[in-house]
Amino acid sequence: MIQAHLNIDNMKTATKLLAVTGIVSFGFSLVQPAHAQTLAKNGAWLEKQFNQLTIDDDKDKNENATFRFRGCQINMDVDSKDKDVSVGVNMAWQLKDVRKVSYKKNKDGQYTLLLDVPADKVKMAMNLGGFGGSFNTDGKDKDNKDNTTSLTFNTKDESLIKQIKQKLEESVQLCRQGKN
Repeated sequence: MIQAHLNIDNMKTATKLLAVTGIVSFGFSLVQPAHAQTLAKNGAWLEKQFNQLTIDDDKDKNENATFRFRGCQINMDVDSKDKDVSVGVNMAWQLKDVRKVSYKKNKDGQYTLLLDVPADKVKMAMNLGGFGGSFNTDGKDKDNKDNTTSLTFNTKDESLIKQIKQKLEESVQLCRQGKN
C-alpha cells in the first residue's frame, strides 16, 4: 500500500513538473516572437529614418545611398554617377558585430551617426563601370579603434538622433542574443 502511495505522489510531482515545464515553454515561445517583432519594427523604423536623413557630403556628385535592414543585417547601397564614371558600392554587416553606436554634432548643427564595426566584419561589393567584384578586409584592423562608419544625417533634432541610437543599440543586443 505504501508503494502505491509513493507512485501516486511521484506521478503528482511529475505532472506538476510537466505542467510547469509546459507553462515555461509556452512563455518562452511568446517571448521569441516579441523579440522578432521588436527587431522587425526597429528595422523598418531605422530603414525609413536612414533613407530620409542621410545626406550627400560631396555636392558635386550625384550620389544616392539606400539602406535596408533585414533582421540582423544592414545593407547600404551607394550609387554615384559623375559625368565620366558611375560607381556602385554595396556594404553589408551584421548588427551583432557593431561594437558601439554614438553620434556627434557637426559645426553646421547637423548630426553624424558613428557605427564602430570591425573592418573584417564588413562585406563589400563594388561595380565600377562594367567591372565588379566583392571583398572584405583581411582582419588585421579588427582591434583598430578607427573602424567607424560615419553617416551624416540631415537633421538638427538631437532627440531624433538619440532615438535612432537607442533603437540601434536595442537591435544590436537582440542580435547578439541570437533573436533574429
